[in-house]
Amino acid sequence: MDYGLLLIGIALLLVSYLVAVKKQTGLLAGFNEKAIKNKELLGKVVGGFFSFR
Repeated sequence: MDYGLLLIGIALLLVSYLVAVKKQTGLLAGFNEKAIKNKELLGKVVGGFFSFR
């Protein structure tokens, strides 16, 4: 079993949880708060993308 891949998977799940549920949009690279009006929708979309990746 490759433990490196397992750690990467757990890290992606953690980031997706923080972005989608806790709305930690500061974890997103290139995020411009002034350009995005609906942070909740952004969190759901990006968090969902990370969890399915």
